[in-house]
Amino acid sequence: ERDNTPVDNDEEISRVGHSTITATGICCSSEIPAILSILRPIKGVEEISVNPAMKTIYVDHDVDIVSASDICLALNDARFGATIVKDAAVEVARKTGIPTDVMVVTTFDILSGGDSIKAESIEELLRSTFAKNISSVTLDEPKKIVSVEHNPYYLAASPIANTLNKYGQLTVSIKKDGGVDGLWAISSMKKDEGDDIQLQKSSVRITVVLAGLLWIVSMLSHIGGNWKYLKYVALLSIAFGLPPIALKAFKTLGRRKFDVNCMMLFAVIGAVTLQDYTEAAAVTFLFGISEWLESLATTRARNALSAIMSLQPEQANLINPITKDIVVLPANCVAVGSTVSVRPGDKIPCDGIVLDGSSTVDESNLTGESRPVKKQPDMKVSGGTINIGNSQLLVRTTATTNNSAVARLIRLVEEAQSNRSDTEQLIDSFAQIYTPIVVLASLCMCTIPWAFGHETGEYWLYNGLIVIVIACPCALIISTPVTYVAGLAAAAQKGVVIKGGQHLETLGKVKTIAFDKTGTLSEGIFQLLHFNVIGQNRKREDVLAYLSLMEAPASHPLSDAIVKGAANEQVDIPKHLEVKDHTLLPGEGITGLIDSKKVFVGNKKLFDRLGLYEQLSKEDATTVNDWAQAGGTIGFISIEGEGIVGSYCVSDKIRTEAKSVIKELKKIGIETTMLTGDQSQAALGVGSLIGLQECDIKSDLLPEEKLVAIREKVDACQQQKKWWRSKQTVMMVGDGVNDAPALALADVSVAMGEGAALAMETSDVTLMDSNLNKLLFVVNMGPCVIRTIIENVVFSFAVKAIVAGFAFAGKASLWAAIVSDVGAMLIVTANGMKLLPRKNGPADIEPKKSS
Repeated sequence: ERDNTPVDNDEEISRVGHSTITATGICCSSEIPAILSILRPIKGVEEISVNPAMKTIYVDHDVDIVSASDICLALNDARFGATIVKDAAVEVARKTGIPTDVMVVTTFDILSGGDSIKAESIEELLRSTFAKNISSVTLDEPKKIVSVEHNPYYLAASPIANTLNKYGQLTVSIKKDGGVDGLWAISSMKKDEGDDIQLQKSSVRITVVLAGLLWIVSMLSHIGGNWKYLKYVALLSIAFGLPPIALKAFKTLGRRKFDVNCMMLFAVIGAVTLQDYTEAAAVTFLFGISEWLESLATTRARNALSAIMSLQPEQANLINPITKDIVVLPANCVAVGSTVSVRPGDKIPCDGIVLDGSSTVDESNLTGESRPVKKQPDMKVSGGTINIGNSQLLVRTTATTNNSAVARLIRLVEEAQSNRSDTEQLIDSFAQIYTPIVVLASLCMCTIPWAFGHETGEYWLYNGLIVIVIACPCALIISTPVTYVAGLAAAAQKGVVIKGGQHLETLGKVKTIAFDKTGTLSEGIFQLLHFNVIGQNRKREDVLAYLSLMEAPASHPLSDAIVKGAANEQVDIPKHLEVKDHTLLPGEGITGLIDSKKVFVGNKKLFDRLGLYEQLSKEDATTVNDWAQAGGTIGFISIEGEGIVGSYCVSDKIRTEAKSVIKELKKIGIETTMLTGDQSQAALGVGSLIGLQECDIKSDLLPEEKLVAIREKVDACQQQKKWWRSKQTVMMVGDGVNDAPALALADVSVAMGEGAALAMETSDVTLMDSNLNKLLFVVNMGPCVIRTIIENVVFSFAVKAIVAGFAFAGKASLWAAIVSDVGAMLIVTANGMKLLPRKNGPADIEPKKSS
């Protein structure tokens, strides 16, 4: 059972869960079709995504039909080395809230009056008082101890002691309170091992070590003389190292596929056939150890994601709504609407709103911003951040841990790393053509020359085996995703979520950036600076009350500023009036009926359309123009039959970093522009403060007009595309609901993390702390990613070409071919990893140069 703390209605119990599985047998993205062919036919499996660089598989499945264990068994039948990291069944079965059916034992010392008391009498007394919340009572007469088993959710120890002390001459004191530390709830719950975040470690198999030692011994046969018999030791090396490769190869062939394991198996068999045992042992050992070396090289990327996942809090201190005691629960069992206590040094368990207390919170692990943030009542807090102040915070939760900011960040990073870009798919498509051609060439080299004699056949068989080894496309295939993984993990550690590798590439081609104003270049924190009554018909308090009543239902930050401004003048929203037919007028304002009269509130564009602005006196028009030129947002209110009865000016604070970011973007050759629905004078005032020219500013835009402006820029970039140069791209940066259409149309879109949820869902990139300096980081990250991918692809091709050239010239050896293949894979992996932040420094990301 659980308490009846309110739960979000949207969170209905679903039997479909998300399991995470690691598969050490994944070599590269060429394995993805095999994994999909295994899992897709399984009934109950709904969605599959594979991250080959992280050797991770994410599966959405119905836990009542197929378990995570069944999925692992299916993968392991194909020798993928699958293990469960997170089991969806545990998450689906988990209940939220404080358990209401747990019993604890509290003991009491009898200080006096216990000589004639019986356990039955005490139990009868407590049951008559507390009913079913008492389970049993035992009395240890020699030691004068009473033990009471009770339900700590409904009944604390103190009421029991008070009741016993009122019973005749009995006097007791609490000896050991079974519910005092609040751990009774968490101790009754099964720990989910999948929630433990462990750093990845890589270890070499003992069979690979033995194969290597025996191969080294067999190499002594090249000394000659009696040492030549040591070449047969190589057969023992093959016996230790080949079975895992052979099993994977047979499983692959059983699926009618052909992969690197098949290539290595054929190369070893061919070398043994030629009685070149040391070469065969070299192939076996070097290929076996390559898996460990590759895992070692990518550990930093996997641990970077683990570091993000470790942001999730483990426990929460809930306030029992009945006893008001602290109850400790796993953070993932906290229900929406619960009240939690966050002591100094504690992690905030879930997203929520501060009810009581004032303290500072460290949000750096989520946003990348090291400056602590002051939190006071009514302010929002995010799960996973840390209370580093000196005061306790009481927080009412607004989301479970599964829907918290940290959980969304983790999900977005997982999805981003599984998304495959056009470049990845192009390379994979090339590999699917390249590998069969090279294998066919190798087959011809191994067979046809035998028609020209035994010696010729042996010579070309050996070279054909070398070609089989270099046919492996792993270095080429892994060159792109490993770079994406590093880039995405590096961005996430900085508090930037990029939803896929393809967006990293697009960021590297940005030529134009369009900014929204409110909440993007500005902080979206408005203040009511001026309010004037127009005309003699109504008092100031009356007009302010109407204005507050109209703005109260609206969600725009400007509306909140007006309501607070009116409250500062002791003008509250009138209770005797109500707004009917309250309607949003996109890009203009709002309208509604108050006391059967039509009321309009909005900007100059609205009142120009209504024909009311021209009725303003010259003095009033001059006043509002002066407000606008100072950078304020101006507006008016009109009442049916009375015309415009009031004007106001609301000001928004410009982000401190906005001017320097605009300057840096221009320095690296990126065109910047501002698209805003605000009035022209206000937009120009803000633009002048941050370094934008009048030609860079488009104002008075409706949402659809923002869409048109973005379409024009996208079309212009498309027209400038040349066959020798990739298309330059357009970026849109916004935060609000009205920005969503333009964000969706832009080549790459960036949302501010403090903005509307729709904007973040629509965007390709999210700045978690809304700091525009992070925009510079991702703009510089894009070219680094593209450059790294080009380096990796070119290097992979060059290695293949050089070894192939030596093979056809008869100058290559089998062991050298595999060393070059494994070495190429390790080098491209390490090159991609350079994008990750170093332990004592930033990532290897240089500013983009102006073009």
